[in-house]
Amino acid sequence: MKENSTPKSNPASSKESRSTTNDDATVSAMLSVSGYSMMSSVAGNQCIAESNELLNQSGPGISKEVENAIVKKIEETKPQPTESEDGTGRRVILLRNAERMDRIFPEWVDMAFNEQGKYRPYDLNQPLQIPFRSGDFLDYRFDSPITELGNIMSMMVGRTLKLSKQQPYKIFVSPSLRCIQTAHCLLKCLTNKNLKMCIEPALFEWLSWYETLPNWLSEKDLLSAQYKIDVTYKPILSISEIRQHRNETSVECYQRCINAFKTIMSTQSENGNILFIVHSLTMDAITRYLNKADETNIPQNEINSMGGNYPYCSILFYEELNDKSWRLSPTVLPSITFMKFNNSLWDSAKLTAAYAKITVFVTLIESINISVITLGEPYEQTCPNAGQAS
Repeated sequence: MKENSTPKSNPASSKESRSTTNDDATVSAMLSVSGYSMMSSVAGNQCIAESNELLNQSGPGISKEVENAIVKKIEETKPQPTESEDGTGRRVILLRNAERMDRIFPEWVDMAFNEQGKYRPYDLNQPLQIPFRSGDFLDYRFDSPITELGNIMSMMVGRTLKLSKQQPYKIFVSPSLRCIQTAHCLLKCLTNKNLKMCIEPALFEWLSWYETLPNWLSEKDLLSAQYKIDVTYKPILSISEIRQHRNETSVECYQRCINAFKTIMSTQSENGNILFIVHSLTMDAITRYLNKADETNIPQNEINSMGGNYPYCSILFYEELNDKSWRLSPTVLPSITFMKFNNSLWDSAKLTAAYAKITVFVTLIESINISVITLGEPYEQTCPNAGQAS
């Protein structure tokens, strides 16, 4: 069963921004602007976040006082160059997966599938179609797809990479469906249509969280769903090998993710951007390594709430310096803001050498759950092995 995708159309030929009456979130419409200004950085978002009453306000826009405060902060913000004289030219982009179905709809496997394995979405934020699984449809319980909003947000990230001229030449992803689908949607907006994702099981999150280990989609199923998979890539850990880490400690999980990152980077000497689409815990492990922070003494309650520190589609952009250290560049890519949601990690991850001893990441970002009432008949889709136990 092929995944539902956005209809293709020719990209807009104009290089200048323009208004349009087409409100469809098509790839061409998303790419019909010339670029983003990074003057605002995250200053405006932070100022608005401090004024929570704005979100509940009716009538006219923000007050002049708040507007002046935002403008002042923006003027004080200095955009950082993406390349510097003390840089090697190698850059790393860390991206968390998009919004996942099982977090927004915890009951979705029980509600969206009938006994015959027919998939029937019951909310507009649920995908019309999901990839065909040659295994049991109950495997979705531990390997969830992303939502419709997750699809759109992933394409928005792809758009900003393209328009900010920060497109990756290599993409590594966790074997989780949510990471693969995030990459799939992001790839739709990039220039290089031959770019494929390398699936690396060693980048998966902490296996001790799972009572039942996920049965990820097979390579055959992924290719049938038209996902761009690099079948020539030889992973650091195979699927069977990663399953041997089920009883690992959190420290061992962090070390596994860091070792995988170091091994990958040792094979990538080319200048340019390398994109990792992974989980919040994997992002935290790699971030701590890049910032020379402690990755061995992390409180359990912080590990369990890591998703709040790294919101869906949150991005970190690092540049390698000549001394082989890494510098965080927080103002390279624009953020995504909706109501109280913001994917910027400026508050939680500006960990330069001065913050190397910090072990607790703090963010002011709140995740938002969006649920819309569905009208009309849902789409039906049949999955194999209906009713079988996992």
